[in-house]
Amino acid sequence: MDPNANKEDVLLLYDSKKAFPSSNEQIAHNAEYNEGDIPTIDATIATENCDVMNVMFLKNAGKNQGMRQCVALVGGQYQSYHIQKWMRVIGTGAHGKIDKSAKLRVTGRMTKSDGYDELLYPKPNHSDEHREIMLTYLSNLPDIKKELGAILKRIAIDNTVIVSTVNKGQSELLMNFVCSSKSRGFDLKNLILFPTDEYSRDLAQGMGIETYYAEALMKDIPKQEAARYGDSTFGRIMMAKVICVHLVSELGYDMLFQDVDITWYKNPLEYFHNKDSAIANFDVYFQDDGNRQERYAPYSANSGFYYVRNNERSKVLFRTMLYSGDLIFACRSHQQILITLLAEANSLTGLESPR
Repeated sequence: MDPNANKEDVLLLYDSKKAFPSSNEQIAHNAEYNEGDIPTIDATIATENCDVMNVMFLKNAGKNQGMRQCVALVGGQYQSYHIQKWMRVIGTGAHGKIDKSAKLRVTGRMTKSDGYDELLYPKPNHSDEHREIMLTYLSNLPDIKKELGAILKRIAIDNTVIVSTVNKGQSELLMNFVCSSKSRGFDLKNLILFPTDEYSRDLAQGMGIETYYAEALMKDIPKQEAARYGDSTFGRIMMAKVICVHLVSELGYDMLFQDVDITWYKNPLEYFHNKDSAIANFDVYFQDDGNRQERYAPYSANSGFYYVRNNERSKVLFRTMLYSGDLIFACRSHQQILITLLAEANSLTGLESPR
């Protein structure tokens, strides 16, 4: 591949001559040859005889990180659906560092160019805390689904609900969102709020917002706001986001999930429901967070505002998320784990987002 090529350029390798475009004349007619005699042709022509196309997204690390990168394609009996990452690293976790004299070895996908692994592993207290939450959640789930299902059936519009959660420390942000929406004439009749305390519940109901408050589930969620992103309070609050999304998913509704720290310029549901748009066919739709750390690879999806079509693929995603609470507590990041599971769901079930 041309080292000066744009990031959108793709190198296509064929494992059989039968996969080549139909005629060499067609290639010659449509190809533009660069200095290294590598033809650049239209993607439709290049893939017209490919029955299967395996795609790898690779970061051009050498351009900005001083890393010398190579790619190995290993033919064999079995197909792998993950990219293995090998680096010249000694040590592990926070003690990992690059040693050019060391042998290449398999590392975690979140290992940075300096050898530091950004994945934090759950400690016993994280597992214990998650287990207690799950015991309470699963033992109450039948009753919760019955109660919540009646509410969602009443408020859903086009089988869609807007989902959010809030605690006392974030209640001013909730008021800001509701007041801003009402001033712009937006209809919030299909908004379902999952407050984590009685104060937030009473406040929301006073503003005419539908709520579902399950004290047994939310009693251990902190009432105060997090001091900073990623602190222990932040991590525990994130579990509320997991629970409410899983419940709505299991009950069969499309949803727009959003944090309360935003306001609408336009009604976003009109965009997601436009069947004639270029993004009409998707399972989940996330905005780009803009963060390019390894722990947010490969999608950098923002977990504070996203849309989900309810189907078996998206249900698998959020069920898996529910059972990953120990990782959320360890990493103190709902977003980091969600992106990891998005990648796995894309590989396992073909979960799609707009291209």
